[in-house]
Amino acid sequence: MRIINALQSSCLKEIFSETVPSHKTMRFYRLTTLFLLLVVSVLLVMLVLSSWRSPLSVGWDQMATKDFSPGREWNIQDDERVSTTVASIKRRKFLLDNEYCLIPNLDPFDIQDMEMTKVNCTGRPSITYIEGSYLRLNWTTIRNEYEGDFKYCQYMPVTRGGKRSDFIFGYGELSETFDHDILIPPEHEFMRIYCYSKSEGKISTNFHAAITPKKNVEDRCNILFEKHKADNKPKETFNLHFIGMDSVSRLNSLRRMPLTRNFLLNDLQAFEMTGYNKVADNTFVNILPFTMGKYVSEIDWNETNKVTFDKYDFFWKNFSRAGYRTLYAEDAPTIAIFVYGKMGFRDPPADYYNRHLQLALERQKNVWSNRHCIVDKLETKYLLDYVTDFSRVFKNKPHFGFTFITRLTHDRAGDLAVADVPYFEFLTRFKKEGHFENTILILYSDHGFRFGDDRHSYLGKVEERLPMLFLVFPPKFHQKYPHLVRNLRLNTGRLTTPFDIYETVKDILYFDGKDRKANIMDRGISLFREIPKERRCHHARIRHHWCLCMEEKKLKPKGKLARKIGKATIRFVNEILTPVKDLCVELTLGNITDIVKKESNDKILRYQDVFNDVINKTIIFGDKTKAPIIYQITFYALPSNALFEATLNYDPEFKTFQLAGDVSRINSYGLQSHCLDDFKLKLFCLCK
Repeated sequence: MRIINALQSSCLKEIFSETVPSHKTMRFYRLTTLFLLLVVSVLLVMLVLSSWRSPLSVGWDQMATKDFSPGREWNIQDDERVSTTVASIKRRKFLLDNEYCLIPNLDPFDIQDMEMTKVNCTGRPSITYIEGSYLRLNWTTIRNEYEGDFKYCQYMPVTRGGKRSDFIFGYGELSETFDHDILIPPEHEFMRIYCYSKSEGKISTNFHAAITPKKNVEDRCNILFEKHKADNKPKETFNLHFIGMDSVSRLNSLRRMPLTRNFLLNDLQAFEMTGYNKVADNTFVNILPFTMGKYVSEIDWNETNKVTFDKYDFFWKNFSRAGYRTLYAEDAPTIAIFVYGKMGFRDPPADYYNRHLQLALERQKNVWSNRHCIVDKLETKYLLDYVTDFSRVFKNKPHFGFTFITRLTHDRAGDLAVADVPYFEFLTRFKKEGHFENTILILYSDHGFRFGDDRHSYLGKVEERLPMLFLVFPPKFHQKYPHLVRNLRLNTGRLTTPFDIYETVKDILYFDGKDRKANIMDRGISLFREIPKERRCHHARIRHHWCLCMEEKKLKPKGKLARKIGKATIRFVNEILTPVKDLCVELTLGNITDIVKKESNDKILRYQDVFNDVINKTIIFGDKTKAPIIYQITFYALPSNALFEATLNYDPEFKTFQLAGDVSRINSYGLQSHCLDDFKLKLFCLCK
């Protein structure tokens, strides 16, 4: 542009220096100027296109692939031929990325089963609904759906039964008829509803769960809560809700729960534990570390025991002893956590316990419009509404809830898509009603999906071992305890387990707001403490076949394989310099100072299944699954003597070699890159 301006200025001076410029002179100047403008425009377009094609412009979840030398391949291992591809140097390739634990950040959409299930609840809209402790009539539904043909309703209480068992339920006497909203008595918290037309015909039936304060519970809680405050002197008392979803991996939540994830991370400032590693196979054996801080082998229980779980010290008992009202809720009663192949509880484990309602629902097939819908409402929404009503009724009183929802997500990974809207709506309403002002929410899963063709792929193995885990804290927590918020944020990228959740729950109950140093040798570490980045699976007591941290092996820097990887890496670096290759020297490989190979342990790759939790526990191993191999290399480039560190990912299935993560320069470039202004490219360039 400076050249053009100079030419234009020169032309104008010459033009205005003449009294009467000639027609030929004017035409010459115009043509010359237009020609120069055209040439510069073409050069600018070429420069823009060159930059656009550069890998530096590729986004986080895009990858530019290009052959560096058409038709040529490099031998990376003796019997394998691999092509080289380039990924953006901005791409985050690891969930945990340190020298102690490396867990790959895999593409959640690289699977065979991308089904997005849809479920429509087609039952005729219910005439009644629950709001806290009240049973209300929906007059809009009566007018629109039943054309006003309504006379009254009655309810029949659903009871636990008389034999102190998790496998029995019963019905009480029919209530008086009613044609208006009514307050539910505490002893009638679960009910079956019958509604009738003006001609006495039955027009609607449904089941409901109500939350009504119970005098004995209130008296006990008031006394114990005052004692808890006097004895333990907590700095803050928070309500706490656990809401669990069966078989939901972090990766599947990325695929199928965009609304929920976005609201959690952006609106609620949730902490997502991306390195949350399960420690056992199925639901029961992962929930025990979560709720008791112990492996199942550490308690006196096994498959032959015909005893209930009443005597075990689950963490909800600690909250009950501290004066908190407690709730325990599950769906799918035949496969519930403490019932499937087990004896359940003799006495309700919490003040509000919905099991006998679920047994009654399971028996009454006529209220199910499909396997996930009770009349006109998703079963999952029934439980989330139950949690909401519990928080509404006890909004200003200390309370604790443990909920685990199984049926919707247990059998098919694609069914998780159905859960997105109800969970999003639950969280939105919970925030709007102000419950998060003093409530901590832990939204979790027990493990990833454990069935189907994808399970035996490397992606499936990773997915099964990394369940979803989010923690949401009140806004005042963020404001008053920035040191704990810092630790929680750091821990989102550290290796964590269910044992850590148990320790965190203790810190919530006895909250003092202090920042304490973690002991790396402790099996469980509270998430309020910074988990050491040096933590590995043996510190956290994660058994080998569940541990996702890759194992490390040093290679010979002067070996044949190291030199071939080094040459491929130099090609990646030169590709980064493509937009400025006319200004920078092409680099070649110098001395390799260090090279490390990282790959998943053999037991992870050969694991197939486990039978029995305690007695005759048998782990089945089979053929080795193909999995990515990570190479981390430190080398000098010539002639600049630049010292670089790079990480490369080798995929043995597709035989491709990719640059992963940042390429770092770890010595000073001084004045070597004086010809460039781009600080990113200055790291690599030796000006000609």
